Amino acid sequence: TSPQAGALPSGVSAEQLYTAAMRDRTSGNADLSIAQFVDYLKYFGNTDLAPNAQFYIGEIEYLRGDYTASLAAFDKLLEAYPDNSKTPDALLLKGRALVKSGYKAEGRKEFDSLIKKYPSHENSAKARTELRALGSAAAPAAAGRKKR
Repeated sequence: TSPQAGALPSGVSAEQLYTAAMRDRTSGNADLSIAQFVDYLKYFGNTDLAPNAQFYIGEIEYLRGDYTASLAAFDKLLEAYPDNSKTPDALLLKGRALVKSGYKAEGRKEFDSLIKKYPSHENSAKARTELRALGSAAAPAAAGRKKR
């Protein structure tokens, strides 16, 4: 029989599984890293690191050029964990994946959403750059934004 969803596999802790997935991500073993992040989410989907695990699945797929899988992973992150430290990163990469997939208007919407929701985040500046590259007017800088 297969393990019950949410049941802890024998001898595996959340920390061990996440650490192994990160190690394999860093060493370039994308397939194994994704499999470990998927397992992490299966068994530890309610932990503080679950949004990170979901983000890294999307990031790995994005870096591999599988924008369809990347978009699915980022959508899952944004739906399941809407407000976490990886949300601005997911919005930026989702916008980039949409643009690279030929969905420029949808990409613009993601960049605009990022800028509106996180006006002072460093990724908002990156989103403005992406919008300029697309030839659209970037959202105005947030009031009180630090000048460089």
